[in-house]
Amino acid sequence: MKHFNYTNFAVTATVAALAGSAFAANTPIRLEAESAVLADDHKVVVSEDAKASGGKFVQMKEGNLEFKVTVPATGYYTLWTNYQLPTKSGSKIQNLTVNDVSAGQISFGTSDDFKTIKGAGKIKLTAGENKIGIVHSWGWVNIDYIELTEYEASPWSISPKPVTPEPTESAQKLYNFLLNNFGKRVISGVMTERPFENNGQYTPQNYDTQTELSYINKASGKNVVLVGFDFLHSSGKNSDQQWYQGYTHASLEIAKTVWKAGGIPQINWHWKDPMHKVEAFYTESSGNTPFTEFSINKAYDEASGKWKTESDEYKAIMRDMEMIADSLLTLQKEGVAVLWRPLHEASGKWFWWGTDGAKPCVALYKLMFDLFVNKKGLRNLIWVWTTDEATDALDWYPGDDYVDVVGRDYYYYPRESNHSSLVGSFETVKEMFGGRKIVTLSENGSVPYPDEMKADGANWSWFMPWYGDYAMEGWANDNNAESWKIVMNNEYTLTLEDMPGWDKYEIEPPPTTGIKSVMAATKTTANLIVTGKILHLSLPSVTAAGSSARVAIFDMQGHQVMNRAINGANANISLNGIADGQYIVKVQGNGFTQSKKICLVGSRQ
Repeated sequence: MKHFNYTNFAVTATVAALAGSAFAANTPIRLEAESAVLADDHKVVVSEDAKASGGKFVQMKEGNLEFKVTVPATGYYTLWTNYQLPTKSGSKIQNLTVNDVSAGQISFGTSDDFKTIKGAGKIKLTAGENKIGIVHSWGWVNIDYIELTEYEASPWSISPKPVTPEPTESAQKLYNFLLNNFGKRVISGVMTERPFENNGQYTPQNYDTQTELSYINKASGKNVVLVGFDFLHSSGKNSDQQWYQGYTHASLEIAKTVWKAGGIPQINWHWKDPMHKVEAFYTESSGNTPFTEFSINKAYDEASGKWKTESDEYKAIMRDMEMIADSLLTLQKEGVAVLWRPLHEASGKWFWWGTDGAKPCVALYKLMFDLFVNKKGLRNLIWVWTTDEATDALDWYPGDDYVDVVGRDYYYYPRESNHSSLVGSFETVKEMFGGRKIVTLSENGSVPYPDEMKADGANWSWFMPWYGDYAMEGWANDNNAESWKIVMNNEYTLTLEDMPGWDKYEIEPPPTTGIKSVMAATKTTANLIVTGKILHLSLPSVTAAGSSARVAIFDMQGHQVMNRAINGANANISLNGIADGQYIVKVQGNGFTQSKKICLVGSRQ
């Protein structure tokens, strides 16, 4: 949502020193929340509960927490958070800072009992004393403690082909380009607000006449590769009017211009009320007016998983989607490939496609995929899904067979200029989806600085700040001329000047090493990932080549809760018989032994 933002907070208090100064081999270091209360912060309340660690927890209310930890060497760590949030409160988000610099956000799903989640997959701590802040953002949450463990990198396993069967040559080129640059360079981008001017003819614009594109070029001397457009006027109550049709026509024409220049068009769809009762896509809960009360469940039976094909709502949905598909087909006919990002930010429920929950939204996405690909013959799309970092994020995910790229929309709240790498969010999204998808910053406020991304390994595929004062100098200065000069003139950033042109681009074989590995390279460690109540285990080749391995799971008191043998290179182990909580997984095979902490929370890690 475009008005998500964040601000710094003043830190003044101290916390009791840690006993010991070094991490044992992945032994969690626990920091109690009651020891992290700022001395002058009267907005937090320390409360007692026998179920909490040490018998106490902190009601953050509108206050902040500051933890201090001493580490012997500079390095990366994983942060875990034990918390409680009554179901009636709804999900919340708090900001995370490390040494007074933003390190992302922590998403808290509801839980009437205390439970542990992975608050940040990767944060950087420096040798000596460090400060970790949990900063008030969107709502109250009760914090029991945080824990730190050493960060353990996991490999990528990304398909060399897009999910669309028999993609067009341009789509395969685009996907291959994304894959081969993932981890090497970040693709520059920006969202546009207005693809044409009211001159009576709705003349399409070009790079020079687009406000955001021109601003970036004048500031940096370079042009962005990715240009974002929106079909927000292509459907809805007034979509048959001349101005609205002109907007769509101009968007399609400049998308062609971008592709012919060697760039990449991304298209979003703020889908207005399909019933044409009101010209709006926001829901009442968003706080925006006007708002729509359109419900997917009037067209979809959640219990049976079937569409109500005779309903007016279903017919309206299909009419709109067919109209959008026809617009995208005009691009396909001219050899243009598109980053297609439908039903974005669904889990926030501020758009109507999310208000009925995850299952109807996923059904709608799959209905669109089937219509576009199998019935309309669209083969030029790279499908982008926008996720958050909440514990139920995978419930909203359409699935690996329907998504090419997983994106994270990130805005600081309250708004500020902050060019941190957002490595915590990058790592969380990577692990959440098992390293199986390209990860990108699909929409954002401030652009992370390239040197920060490189240093932290926050290898976002591309960035795309929103239009207007998110992309240009304004009251919050999310991005300004100086920051664009820094971003666009760094060798890590791909600009339009670096692009060879799609007619000259040759499809290269996918990489077999490094962050973009799409095939199993020789491994000396096991890859352990939890999704739902399944432990996905990929064994080192020294084990997979011949002998078996054994996996054991222990609770945090050292009690063994599972022990079994594994044969072959990969295994999927059901954890349905294990209660929610934190555990240590130990894997032992031919020539290696490995341990990793996991966290089971409901049906998600």
